[in-house]
Amino acid sequence: MLLNFFAERETIPFSACILQYFLFVSLLTTEGFLLAAMAYDRYVAIVNPLLYTVAMTKMVCSGLVLGSCIGGLTNSMTHTIGLMKLSFCGPNIISHFFCDLPPLLKLSCSDTSINELLLLVFSGVIAMITFLTVMISYIFIVAAILRIRSAAGRRKAFSTCASHLTAVTLFYGSISFSYIQPSSQYSLEQEKVVSVFYTLVIPMLNPLIYSLRNKEVKDAVKRVMEMKPFSC
Repeated sequence: MLLNFFAERETIPFSACILQYFLFVSLLTTEGFLLAAMAYDRYVAIVNPLLYTVAMTKMVCSGLVLGSCIGGLTNSMTHTIGLMKLSFCGPNIISHFFCDLPPLLKLSCSDTSINELLLLVFSGVIAMITFLTVMISYIFIVAAILRIRSAAGRRKAFSTCASHLTAVTLFYGSISFSYIQPSSQYSLEQEKVVSVFYTLVIPMLNPLIYSLRNKEVKDAVKRVMEMKPFSC
């Protein structure tokens, strides 16, 4: 990436482009499944706190992580195999800053209707499964929080979900604009802008979002915000 920033001619071999796309989709899908698994974890911790250690055993956690990785690899492999079956007649100039499926389909001289259908179906199904898992978990979480009598208890329970809920909102909000839409409504310029968020902005914000759960970090942020500017 750093080399391409300074090179006058930015090129990538077809095999490297395919590999980049495979890894990108695999990790992106895995992240979506992991966010859903984290929502279930928060559901168990808040709704059934006394049974948390029984329900969320090491085997269950390992199964959730393994299932997320398998789901990511399966989704990525499906689209990558379909992409490798297409013909590219040139000029193979990708109007994007990385090898993503929609701009690659625009370059193909083959019939891409099957690839577009697979993209819409797989993205829709995965988004539906993970989003419903998150929504149902948070419906029960909110109901459990509202049953807590003390305001301090409600704030403490909500604070354990705030970082995850923020990450989910940013992740699904940007992904839905890029992949879950018909090809007739697809805009490459819009997709490039949105993809900056889920490839650069969100990963950059995640450490800050999750670290704000830490009391020491919160206190440090408050001290910085309360600092008065120096006078000359």
